[in-house]
Amino acid sequence: MESQLVMHSGGCHCRKVRWHVRAPTSVVAWKCNCSDCSMRGNIHFVVPGERFELLGDSKEFLTTYTFGTHMAKHTFCQVCGITSFYTPRSNPDGIAVTLRCLDPGTLSHVEIRHADGKNWEKFFQESGIASESKIRST
Repeated sequence: MESQLVMHSGGCHCRKVRWHVRAPTSVVAWKCNCSDCSMRGNIHFVVPGERFELLGDSKEFLTTYTFGTHMAKHTFCQVCGITSFYTPRSNPDGIAVTLRCLDPGTLSHVEIRHADGKNWEKFFQESGIASESKIRST
């Protein structure tokens, strides 16, 4: 699902962590049922890492949690605890942006798909999610 790239802004609840991301106006977001995402109610979309930029002194307020394979880097704000983005296991070269942490007004459409994180290997092979962190040539 490709559409025009725009600059989206977002961040955490206390606004200590702020970022910009260049992404389409229409995105595929993943509602994951892995142990971490299901507890947080996470719904995210994946972008290439080079299209994501932390703003100001945001890095000073971040901390990271890992578990299992330690491939995913669950980054969250030390002040308010919100995970507004993270590095997903499926796309270590990309960023998973938490849909609900985007500032309103720049998305025209969101398609929500199920990510079977409880059966991660099968999901990863069948979903095509790995391609979402790659820049497509036009």
